[in-house]
Formats: sequence, structure tokens, C-alpha cells
Amino acid sequence: SQAVAGLDQVEKKTSGLSKGMKAAAIPAAAIGGAPVKVALDAKEFASNLQQSTGAVESVFADQAAAVQGYAAAAQDSVGLAKTQYQELAAVTASQLKNMGVSTDQLVGQTDDLITKGADLAATFGGTTADAVGALGALLRGEADPIERYGVSIKDADIKARMAAMGLDKLEGEAAKNARTTALLALLNEQTATATGQFARE
Repeated sequence: SQAVAGLDQVEKKTSGLSKGMKAAAIPAAAIGGAPVKVALDAKEFASNLQQSTGAVESVFADQAAAVQGYAAAAQDSVGLAKTQYQELAAVTASQLKNMGVSTDQLVGQTDDLITKGADLAATFGGTTADAVGALGALLRGEADPIERYGVSIKDADIKARMAAMGLDKLEGEAAKNARTTALLALLNEQTATATGQFARE
């Protein structure tokens, strides 16, 4: 009877040890896989940063360094990582160039729009990237996305503003630039109450 009791005790202890080893194997496996995931994430991050930097250099040419300076400070100024800022800047600047914005104004107006996106997001919710996307849609002539941020600008409004500014008789590239000027003027007016909201928060 003592031998049987002893065997039962050994079985219970070894069973517990087996369960403990199995339980320990799960986090050990997870820990073993963590360095691999970190390495893959770091590689993807570096690739995205390199790609966005290349896009900035392509779009802004000689002014790329100025944009990279804004991007380096973007975490504090607009709540974006450097890569995110550069990606948004490249797309936004391309749109502005196509709308007739001159090269010497490109960096400033691009940063202004991204900052405006941060202010709109801080005021109405959502992310800065979403708000900048809505601003980009407005630049393309799509008025609906920006309306969630309290902005309503129709084509008729732009034409009326161009006439009020004496820019409605222009043609070609001058007319394209005049339309952009009128659009941005309306945008600045309608978003005035949100200006500086990201910094205040």
C-alpha cells in the first residue's frame, strides 16, 4: 500500500511538471518569434522611409531639404511620423503643382495644408492623414469628403470669388492658378476657427 501511494504521488508530480513545461513553451515560442517580427517591422519601416524620402526629393527637387526639415519636426508640430509627413507632402505638393502653384510657394503651401489637416482633425476628430486626404479631395474638385470638417465649397463659390478678386477673365495657366488662389482663400476663411487647434490641444 505504501508503494502504491508513492507511485500515485510521483505520477501527480510528474503530471504537474509536464503541464508546467507545456504552458511555459507557449510564451517561450512567442518570445522566440518576437525578434523576427521586430526585424521585419524595422525593415519595412526603413523601406517606407526611404521611399517617402525619394518621393519628396523627386517632387520638391532643390527644396526637398526644407520639406525634410518639416518632416523631422512633424511628430510635435502635426502629430505625424517623419515617413507619414513625407508621404502626405509628396502627394499634396503634386496636386498643388498640377493646380498651378509656383515652385517658390510649393513648400509653404504644402506645409500649410498638412497643418490645416492636423487642426481639422483636432477639432472634428479622426486622424491628420484622413483630414489631409479630405483636403486633397477638395483640391481635385471633390467637395463631399471635406464637409465632415465643416467646410462647404462648391464650384460656383470658387467662380464667384475669382470674379470678386478680378481673376475671372484669365486664361490658361493663369486661370488655373487663379482658381487655386480663390479656392485656398475660401478654405482659409471656412477653417479659421480651427486654426491652431492642434497646438492648443
